[in-house]
Amino acid sequence: MKKIVFSFKFNHENNPLEYSSAVIYWYGILDRMGYDVLYYDYNNYNIEDLTKTIKDFKADYFIHVNYIVGVHTEFQQIRELCKVYLLSSDAYRFHDTNLKHWIPYVDGIINYEGIKEWYLRDGLPEEGFLKMRWGFNPNTMCTTPQPKSINVHHYGGLHGNRLYKINQLNQLGIEVQQDSFLTHDEIKTNIVKSNYSLCFSSNAINTRQELKGRIIEIPAYSVLLTELAPELDTYYNEDEIIIFNSIEEAVEKINYYNSYPKEYKVLFEKGKKALWERNTAYHEWNKILPLIDSDFSFIDPIEIIKKYHSNYYLQ
Repeated sequence: MKKIVFSFKFNHENNPLEYSSAVIYWYGILDRMGYDVLYYDYNNYNIEDLTKTIKDFKADYFIHVNYIVGVHTEFQQIRELCKVYLLSSDAYRFHDTNLKHWIPYVDGIINYEGIKEWYLRDGLPEEGFLKMRWGFNPNTMCTTPQPKSINVHHYGGLHGNRLYKINQLNQLGIEVQQDSFLTHDEIKTNIVKSNYSLCFSSNAINTRQELKGRIIEIPAYSVLLTELAPELDTYYNEDEIIIFNSIEEAVEKINYYNSYPKEYKVLFEKGKKALWERNTAYHEWNKILPLIDSDFSFIDPIEIIKKYHSNYYLQ
């Protein structure tokens, strides 16, 4: 069994009682896929301790989550012990200010939104560019069903034009429950109680549309009501979610499905099926691991899901 040291912050930066997003997205996945995984708390990082941890564990791979706090040039010495990979979101926004500077010190960069030509231009070997999509993590993202008591729900910050659009929905008769400061467990509870959960795709300064990580969590509990975003069609077909190009179109579609509950149920079940059968973190790592580990054989994510998560998958 090969060994991986996975480095990330265990606790949320703004709430020490809450798990970090890295835990929520990636905890338990590689373990289920046949690796011996040691999770290293980046909050306690120093190079001597990390090097000793990797050496004592006899790690084959070290994966570090990028927190945009600098570049650890000292990771070059870890590459004498094992292969080193950086895992990063926001690849588009932070490529020039952060990500490209990691290239000399890692064997590859696993990224979301990354543009391959940029990395190759800046010196990353082609085999080091590892594009990953967002993936639902059944180890942390599952929750129990509850009666629907909220029509439309939105969680998270109100940057960009989100508040303006929510107010438009309210003015057109669609009440939106807005929650900005919730723990992840509270978020799951409110999504599962909702008929629809909103996803806006504009970035914080309204200069471009971008894919949001919530698109791989919402359909587990609710109908994803989303603006169009780049690569969204690689996750879902149009009959599995609700896509809107204007607030008026969103209102029209919400009213339609509220009027036809049987059609709503079909839509919800299709979205949920698409999430579990195509869009889990197991599916994504199944594509990445053969590019990292030459001994890795493709696995059937559904078999892992049935073995470990059948209480949720088969609901």
